[in-house]
Amino acid sequence: MKQLDAVLGAPFAVASAVRHARIFHPRGVPAEGYVELESSWWPVRGKVPVTVRLSRGIGLPAALPDVLGVAVRLHLADGPWDILLATANRRVPVFLSLARTWSSAHYSSITAFRTREHRDPRWVVAEPDAGQPESGAADALAGSGPLRFSLSLASAGGALTPAGRLVVETLPGDGERPAFDPVLHRPAGVDMWPRWIAAARRAAYRGSRAGRGAPSD
Repeated sequence: MKQLDAVLGAPFAVASAVRHARIFHPRGVPAEGYVELESSWWPVRGKVPVTVRLSRGIGLPAALPDVLGVAVRLHLADGPWDILLATANRRVPVFLSLARTWSSAHYSSITAFRTREHRDPRWVVAEPDAGQPESGAADALAGSGPLRFSLSLASAGGALTPAGRLVVETLPGDGERPAFDPVLHRPAGVDMWPRWIAAARRAAYRGSRAGRGAPSD
């Protein structure tokens, strides 16, 4: 395991050290809001507060298309659950795509999840409501009001099942700025699928933290 972490983590450590930031989604704007979880697939149901990080994947100027990211931390009673959403292909949720604005994007967790009760892999996907900001800037909330998304679960065959809502309400300024990690921060009984994806992402996150001098896990 240590050898795997060293091999996979080294490039991320070097790149993060050179950039003095994360390789992808280097700059982000924190926000707050909530999710309404309406599917039995979730380990909990109902309204859950969230901390969100809005970011641009490559860090290009807002006028250019980029991979837009919505990192969501669910504050559960048993601990945080980090779900990282990024703009992706509508039909194939594992493929990243570029988007110009928050309103024109389709978001996916890219990596699938399985639970103890639901062994078939599912991707968490989000679609913005109509009337979202016609902007790709990470601080789009500052003058435009809440960002609202419908949440669904995508199967390997492409079918979508409604699963709830995500509302990003406010920019908290100097509030919490968590380091999101979907490998470390997830509920018991929820696994990334396939398992080798979790191992690779764990190594990448460790390398990135080491390269930019962030606290280790």
